Amino acid sequence: MVMATVKVARVSIGTQLKKSCLLSPQRSFSALKSATRTAPLPSTSKASTTSGQASTTTSSGVSRKSATKNEKKAKKAPPAPDSTEAHLKQIEGMMNMANTSNLFPTMDMWGTKLVTLDIEVPRDASLRMLFTNPGAFWHAKQHNFSNWLKNTFSMYTIAKARAFTGVDCDFRFSHLFLPRTWRQLGNVTSHSASSWLAPMRRTAMDNYLAIGRAMADKDEATLKALTTADYATKVNKIVRTRKPGQVWQWRVLSDVSDKALFQEKSLFRPPAISPGATIVSIRSGEVYIAKEPPKRGNRLVIHALVKFETTQEFEVFTKQGQPVEAKSAKPHHVVEYLVFEKVGWYDNTWQVRDQIYK
Repeated sequence: MVMATVKVARVSIGTQLKKSCLLSPQRSFSALKSATRTAPLPSTSKASTTSGQASTTTSSGVSRKSATKNEKKAKKAPPAPDSTEAHLKQIEGMMNMANTSNLFPTMDMWGTKLVTLDIEVPRDASLRMLFTNPGAFWHAKQHNFSNWLKNTFSMYTIAKARAFTGVDCDFRFSHLFLPRTWRQLGNVTSHSASSWLAPMRRTAMDNYLAIGRAMADKDEATLKALTTADYATKVNKIVRTRKPGQVWQWRVLSDVSDKALFQEKSLFRPPAISPGATIVSIRSGEVYIAKEPPKRGNRLVIHALVKFETTQEFEVFTKQGQPVEAKSAKPHHVVEYLVFEKVGWYDNTWQVRDQIYK
């Protein structure tokens, strides 16, 4: 008996390896699978020897065509969003932008849509929890310690870039050996007027009040200047839900002056009154990666999570001055967590980009 042999086409991945520096066995496997599916079984009779050889030749040709077609499809198909090849192409595109940014001086290639950095709301870890729920207590401690480490590293990054708003921070590496430097880097919640974040807290409170008044007055220009695009869409949606003929009035009744914001807090003497605005989490990242530094500012994008604790009053009136739903107009205590963003190479103020719910 004459056995007809079947030759299975092989797909070379050497050229693909040179192009992408990645091994892609899926292509060769798909070609092998298609070739095996199209190849006929060998004939066992003498009469079918000739036809078996012919079918072998035909199947080999079909398998080669199928493999070539599958390889072309694999080349044309875009890489998966989460694949290593996609990440490498994205990094390559960013590096090309960095090398060619000087060709387009009027275009901000780094002004793309950014995601909110991994800011975190601190968890409650009172001593009472140690006895009532020790597991939750230690989880909260670990969460807060991780947030503290990220805060400290971000503060160091901002200090190294001298990017603190309203502070002339002449930071040098030798300053890391000074205890007063670590008191600044490791305490973002400080209410002291000498803190590196003190001017930012004052700006955050002023912008918070301005946004509230702009929502009540339907001032879309102010909202656009003090909020990013995504948050401005949310705020404008609330403003446009106002019924025709209604007048909104919003006020903050608690003290938000410098005397309240900047209180020296000691271990045994808590602040006399609520400080109004407290930074609880801060993150920074170098987004502007061009070879040449920006013409103004720095390369960083900073996100700060600010806790606002105030007493507010919100009233709704008709055009004739008659109150609407007087019961809801009573003063109430409000706690909000807002994310503020500062793009280092833009000459603008801190903008609200998101709201976090505890």
